[in-house]
Amino acid sequence: MNLFASGILQAVKHSLVIGTLGLAALVAACGRPAAPAAAPETLPSVATPEVEAPRAATVVVFLGDSLTAGYGLEPQQALPQQVEAVWKANGLDAVAINAGVSGDTTANGLARFDWSVAEAKPDLVVIALGANDYLMGVPPDVARANLAAILTRAKEAGMPAVLVGLAPRGDIQPGSREAAYAAIYPDLAREFGVPYYPSLLGDISADPTLLQADGLHPTAEGVVLIAKPLAEFLAPRLKASAPHTE
Repeated sequence: MNLFASGILQAVKHSLVIGTLGLAALVAACGRPAAPAAAPETLPSVATPEVEAPRAATVVVFLGDSLTAGYGLEPQQALPQQVEAVWKANGLDAVAINAGVSGDTTANGLARFDWSVAEAKPDLVVIALGANDYLMGVPPDVARANLAAILTRAKEAGMPAVLVGLAPRGDIQPGSREAAYAAIYPDLAREFGVPYYPSLLGDISADPTLLQADGLHPTAEGVVLIAKPLAEFLAPRLKASAPHTE
């Protein structure tokens, strides 16, 4: 089945009740895990996309979870679509494909890489996964191995990649689990020689007026604010990527 035959992925949305976890709204917010696990055996179902990405444009796939999927928002309000809007406003011919699924772990992202990313034949893949691993109690070395495998798949397929990191709230104590997770991303970015974007939410994570009631997912206004710096960060990578032609 070619999920990109008709364009933007519709993410499956799961709610998650967050208690007092000290991790901020990271690169992705979370689904509702039944119990800690390294990788669910059954992947969430994904709606068939609706609009085919023009192959003359630069194609960018955003592989992520609920922050990418647009939890609590209309499809056009999701982060990839808002990033694309910034590119278009700046005269860049680029299409953002939303391959975010709420609740996804790094294992889920790896398991669906071939059909969720590779089938789109993207010029760039933005990898924004790992928050759910943390919240589900997945060991940091497991999340690291899954992300490394995703980066390896992208490299073998000749796909340039950008890695998005986690941004814990408050001070991170040396040797803590938060520190171990935060270190995964810059370490892998250096190892694979890919650009590293430290945090999707950035400063809005401290502004409750820009977050939904759960304190994790951005409002539509918040997405607009975080889309601009991400779009600007990615713009040079778009210019360096040759568009696919069939």
